[in-house]
Amino acid sequence: MRWRWPMVLTAAGSILVGCKAVRDMLSARPQFAAEAQGQELPVERLAKIMTSLKGVPLTREAAEFLANMWVDYALFSHALATGRDLTDSATAAQVLWPELSEARGTIWHDSLVSHRASIRPEMADSVYAADSIRVLQHILIAVPARATPEVRAAAHRHADQLYAQVRSGKNFARLATQFSEDSGSKADSGYLPPAPRGKWVTAFDSAGWALTPGATTGIVETPFGYHIIRRPPPAEVRDRLLTFVQNEVGQKIDSVYLDSLGLQKRLRVSPRAPALMRDALTDVDGHRHSTEVLATYEGGALSVGGFLRWMTALGPTWAKDLTGRPDSSVAHFARLIAQNQLLLEQADSAGVAVSREQWMQMVEGYRAQLDTIRNSLGLNAADISDPAASPSDRARASALRLDSFWDGLATSPTKPRPIPGLLAAVLREGGGYRVIPAGLDRTVEVARELKLSADSAALKNRPSHPAPPAGGAGSPPPPPAAGAK
Repeated sequence: MRWRWPMVLTAAGSILVGCKAVRDMLSARPQFAAEAQGQELPVERLAKIMTSLKGVPLTREAAEFLANMWVDYALFSHALATGRDLTDSATAAQVLWPELSEARGTIWHDSLVSHRASIRPEMADSVYAADSIRVLQHILIAVPARATPEVRAAAHRHADQLYAQVRSGKNFARLATQFSEDSGSKADSGYLPPAPRGKWVTAFDSAGWALTPGATTGIVETPFGYHIIRRPPPAEVRDRLLTFVQNEVGQKIDSVYLDSLGLQKRLRVSPRAPALMRDALTDVDGHRHSTEVLATYEGGALSVGGFLRWMTALGPTWAKDLTGRPDSSVAHFARLIAQNQLLLEQADSAGVAVSREQWMQMVEGYRAQLDTIRNSLGLNAADISDPAASPSDRARASALRLDSFWDGLATSPTKPRPIPGLLAAVLREGGGYRVIPAGLDRTVEVARELKLSADSAALKNRPSHPAPPAGGAGSPPPPPAAGAK
């Protein structure tokens, strides 16, 4: 609500009592931390959830994170209980926007590369001969950083045994697939991605770059353990180097194309963009539909709402990182998003679209994701989806299921996972929820009180150490008997 101060001062007695948001703000001890579709999250309940979950700090940020997760879970369960179809094509397209955008962008990118660059197979041999990029293959026997000498010696013996097999002519790729403990390269026969000199840790890099084509090192020790390194000959890595060349050329074409597209369309970032972006990230729900302009170009603009859709797709880590950057970096980020928006508009104008097969594959993945969320929250029970039950009965049943879910977290080995950002945004479109700032502050206070009380009780109940028995270890010797010398 927005009020002119004279009105507030003259009508406080009659207006403020009827305004729930203001009551919460003025209340010294708010009762609830959040509400969603008739369900309420009491401060004490959220505080208990915070203290029961291992590794959760008792901070305002953690309380807000959990309260928002509770809201999303409540909205999700309410949608299921009321029979809302979250898999209809319109909803699926909203939630799958990142996948659709990436697929369309990839199709458009590939068409640009094929038209603007000619990648010939012999380029891979040229890259190999130039020797500024190498593809190396390795087997790792991992050694923990604080391994005992015995563990380290056992790992070295294992590496020696494998090296003997390599020297006897055994297939290196098969040995790497079977025995290497580098999970990333193990699945690819021990191959590492093409890289320039200096990419890997010093001992590994020096040994790898000393190899001639087809040669293999002995045992090489690094902070990760013991390696056997091989430099594959040209014929074995031609496809890998060709893919590398294509990616390098594609990235350069993308960069040049996006920059030229921005110049062609007279892309301009508003001086107010950094401040608007930071404000939006502090209150995403309040700015989700904002039409304030961050950047303009011929025929369109990047709005605050459009920026937030990109940020929701990228995830909370990006948002947290961006808010701490200087204005110049934030403005540059706005330019990059606007360029990507322009790229997608160009793809649209060229009629680029995903195939039906691609779309159906995306939808199947989305449905599987919904099923996983339902299962994890215990929302697959018949009483939630029973068409014979009234919507209110189903809603009550889903609320009870969610209560059981939260109650079970203290003893569960898994932690609750947030609902994917764009699905949460779809669920929040209709409103019917709020997170209460004063309730979050009170939650942190209560959680800290609970933690202090639990710590005090544990200290009080700790058994005291009895004095050692006479003659026991640490006891003074008994006095000599009378007359003893």
